[in-house]
Amino acid sequence: MRRRVRGDAELPPPGQGDRGPLRELELTCMSNLLSCTAERVYFKDLQSRFLFVSAGWVAAYAPAHTAAELIGKTDFDFFGEEHASTAFEDEQQVIRTGEPIVEKLEQETYGGQALAWVSSTKMPLRNESGRIIGTFGISRNVTAQINAEKALAHQALHDPLTGLPNRIALLDRLSQGLLAMERHPSRLAVLFIDLDNFKEINDSYGHDAGDLVLAEVGRRLSALARRGDTVARLGGDEFVMLCGELDSHAVVRLIGDRIIRSIAVPYVASGRDFSVTCSAGIVVTSDVAAEPDWLISRADMAMYEAKKAGRNRYQVYDPAHCARAEKNLLRGELCRAIENSELFLVYQPLFSLKARSLTGVEALVRWRHPSGAVIPPGDFIPSAEENGLIGKLGSFVLDEACRQLADWAARDGWPGAFTMAVNVSGRELSDPGLPGRVAEMVRRHGLHPPRLCLEITETALIAEAGHSQETLSALSAIGVRIALDDFGTGYSSLVYLQRLKADILKIDRSFVEHISRSTRDREIVAAVTAMSHALGMTVVGEGIETSYQLATLAGLDCDEGQGLLFGHPLSPEAVVTLVESRPGEGLHGESPFSCAE
Repeated sequence: MRRRVRGDAELPPPGQGDRGPLRELELTCMSNLLSCTAERVYFKDLQSRFLFVSAGWVAAYAPAHTAAELIGKTDFDFFGEEHASTAFEDEQQVIRTGEPIVEKLEQETYGGQALAWVSSTKMPLRNESGRIIGTFGISRNVTAQINAEKALAHQALHDPLTGLPNRIALLDRLSQGLLAMERHPSRLAVLFIDLDNFKEINDSYGHDAGDLVLAEVGRRLSALARRGDTVARLGGDEFVMLCGELDSHAVVRLIGDRIIRSIAVPYVASGRDFSVTCSAGIVVTSDVAAEPDWLISRADMAMYEAKKAGRNRYQVYDPAHCARAEKNLLRGELCRAIENSELFLVYQPLFSLKARSLTGVEALVRWRHPSGAVIPPGDFIPSAEENGLIGKLGSFVLDEACRQLADWAARDGWPGAFTMAVNVSGRELSDPGLPGRVAEMVRRHGLHPPRLCLEITETALIAEAGHSQETLSALSAIGVRIALDDFGTGYSSLVYLQRLKADILKIDRSFVEHISRSTRDREIVAAVTAMSHALGMTVVGEGIETSYQLATLAGLDCDEGQGLLFGHPLSPEAVVTLVESRPGEGLHGESPFSCAE
């Protein structure tokens, strides 16, 4: 049997009896094979001198020589010093370690000129006794592959019409520019440029003429850019110039003036003269924590302000002037988010403090923005309320939470008393159609009504006092449970609890946070808990973060709790893992009641 060592090239192994003729035959066969192969194969001794080279190697690197003439020579006779030195060091490493170097990508040079990209493999060459006597190598020309990959990478990051960087490349360079300001504090400007009435050129003279104008605009903007600046085309007739290392706002205004004047110079395309102007919006920042997408969107807002002011001018971003544009932008983004399934839910676990077991979850909405950022509810729910989108947003959350609860309940062995809590805003509470929507969703998803809990803040109940009693009565009639959320943040008294149609009272986290060091807060929690129990209400402690807070609440007869001590909000899959783990245990087999402070 032929002896093989992985990663090694071997001379033929010893055999039985006289093997001189056999060895001569093997060497002859190997010589004939390498003499006709197009592969670039070589054998070298311990000093990296050629012992043998294939016909393919000769044709590629020494076509004026024969294979025999190469014996005893080295790479220094055929390649540049840098490439030859690297090859020598690699071969000596293989000889020292006995370990192969596989498919190393390198560029061959000769006379200081780059020749080709090759993928090279070098292995130890051993004799019959296994001793290393040199190296064996093979290389492949991968220049075409490398060039194709570079072309694809360029296409992925550049606009095919103008050759300028596209949005992806712009965002990357903008991120790099912000990082550079950390090392060298300065200012950075984003200029958003949009051609005025460009559609008329396409409509009147055709898209070919329009493309010629766009290409020329790209050239003019590039000519204005300083070394290190970036000019990008976002699409259509929208361009962006990124300028870094700015000393003052005056420089930015100078650049803006030059852009407006340059773009206004008449164009010649398809034998016709065209007059085109542009409007530009400028945002300047020295904040290294600024988000690239935010900067571009604000420059875009400023550009629209320039158009409203008469076009053919630039406008520097002013938060006061752009407030309405920002409001409209966020409204549009939120509408798109709801329609394009950019919103999703996570679930905060709710635990019984007495049974020490999971009783349900609270649904929390998140926004996965197209930029890739996950936006927390505090950053968009107030805007949704202000822009009249809270009803649509709330309906999505309620419907998705009901669907998820029904999906969980259909699993074998799922706890029958598992609950789902959903937050309801004051605006929704004032909507007389809310009870009807809740009833329809409960029916459509086949839910047992008490498994659904609607959480309404104390502040919202007080603000909507004129409508809340009737709405709460209608919701209670459906059978869903009502929770009074964030109790203690409003101005209601304990007597006010008697008039509410609530089943659960949730003590605000501000009381729980100080319960470990404030006797007054402990007494308030004890009083609220006792009063709530007397009214037949379940009490939940919010924002539990330490084991001391947990123990104190349990000692005050608080029924349930939630907070980071029990874990962060979970995905639907993680909730299943938690429920199907052993009772009273967390996601990783650790009791949530034994977490360190």
